[in-house]
Amino acid sequence: MRIAVCMKAVVDPQARIELDGDGNLRQEQLRYEVNEYDLYAVEEAIRLVDANGGEVTVITLGTDGAVQGLRKGLAMGAADAIHVECDPYALDPHGVALLLAAALRDGGYDLVLTGVESDDLGGSQVGVLLAEELDYAATTLVVGTSAPADGAMQVRRELEGGEHASVEVQLPAVLTIQSGINEPRYPSLKGIMAAKRKELAEKTPADLGFAEMPARRVTALGLATPPPRELARMLEGSAEDMAAELVRILREEEKSL
Repeated sequence: MRIAVCMKAVVDPQARIELDGDGNLRQEQLRYEVNEYDLYAVEEAIRLVDANGGEVTVITLGTDGAVQGLRKGLAMGAADAIHVECDPYALDPHGVALLLAAALRDGGYDLVLTGVESDDLGGSQVGVLLAEELDYAATTLVVGTSAPADGAMQVRRELEGGEHASVEVQLPAVLTIQSGINEPRYPSLKGIMAAKRKELAEKTPADLGFAEMPARRVTALGLATPPPRELARMLEGSAEDMAAELVRILREEEKSL
């Protein structure tokens, strides 16, 4: 079976987030890492092809910062990778789905896996929008898969309140993968070295039939830092001075010691 896994580069939560004077995000100082949910999707895809035969393709949209995710997917065991070079900040979830669908439509994929959501935006939209564009069946919040049989697959979905449901999905299909379905493997040194030598299939929106970027249906009107909290207090000085002042505040002002 042929499986494609969509990966996303998200801002490292430890990166310093700042806005410029116009309220725009300062992107030049951001660091990126692979979206955690996508690693579960890659691992599940590799396990499925290991058990049933086939190959895995990983795909991402973005600039050069997104390529490291593809390299990690290749190091984990994916056979090849597709990089669609574009500015992801110019796209909303619908635009992302349009470009991904254009890149995957002629690949003959039996399954397309995505993480259930992204660590940065958490919208949980791209997977189902992608299924609509590809005219594939879609199942979300998947926490278990099984071997395909007779053009279908049994999957286990997470529901609210700790409940689960087993459903049959007809192939081809898009599954959004929930965390906890597996334990993503650490790439071996051999896999890492092999991944560095593999060529990426480089695409642009023009290559995919788009004369211009898909129009946004959702637009961010502005960004702002959170207002300072009234109870927040910044202490200055040496570690010893700050510790002494903190103890004084807790003892004399907050009466908690």
